[in-house]
Amino acid sequence: MTEVMVDSPKSTTWWKSTWPLHLHQASRLLAALVVVVAVYVVIGEALTNWLAPNAIVDFDVETAEALVDGRTTSSNGLAEWGAFLANTPIKIGLSLLLAGLALWRWRRWYEAMLIGVTLIFEATAYVIASHIVKRPRPDVERLLDSPVATSFPSGHVAAATVYAVLAIIVFQRTRSLLARSVAVIAVVLLPPIVAWARMYQGMHYLSDVVAGSTLGIVSIVVCHRILRDHQPDTQESSTGHRRRRAHASSSGNRPVVHQNATADEIRGRLEPPN
Repeated sequence: MTEVMVDSPKSTTWWKSTWPLHLHQASRLLAALVVVVAVYVVIGEALTNWLAPNAIVDFDVETAEALVDGRTTSSNGLAEWGAFLANTPIKIGLSLLLAGLALWRWRRWYEAMLIGVTLIFEATAYVIASHIVKRPRPDVERLLDSPVATSFPSGHVAAATVYAVLAIIVFQRTRSLLARSVAVIAVVLLPPIVAWARMYQGMHYLSDVVAGSTLGIVSIVVCHRILRDHQPDTQESSTGHRRRRAHASSSGNRPVVHQNATADEIRGRLEPPN
């Protein structure tokens, strides 16, 4: 039996068909944000106000003072570079660059949205929670001046942890051992480096950086799970059109008939030769 394939004259463009953030996803993200902020407010208030003083706060103070006592000129320089990796202009610029490269390379929104939405989710949760908790920064000599006086959680460490979305993308899109190894090394090393740097500079307590790293992980898990629910098929979004064309051209017994073909043309293609 001969099959007639009709090409549609209106093909949906990739920036419309692959958009992953709709009302349902946005509602789930907002609900998750409210829950995360509420949890962090409760933990922050319990840690610094409701249950203070406590063993965690005492250990925080001891660790902050020990880091200050161990400062050296060379370590000061290393801490400056370590904290620089998660500064706001750096994380925004790098995220925009990587999102743009993902759009250019794969012609779909999922990877770019995963990078951007996760960073926005983390930053929003950090700003709201830290503003409500208002934990003072460590009472030690600081190596930096900051317009933000709150300490819990650490936004720098949360942002450094969010970079782990790059590893998710790498593992989804390539099987290159080199690319995967570099991604894993960056994900494993970056958050501890930033955490040490921020504590060394007197900007955060140990519990602040732990809470920041946890916030980054939670942000990744939440955004990844919500956005992937509407993730278009990877192969279909990137190579589906080419595969359909190749399949059609290789099937000699299935001629392609365009929708705007005339009746005579259709009969001529379907009738067997004399």
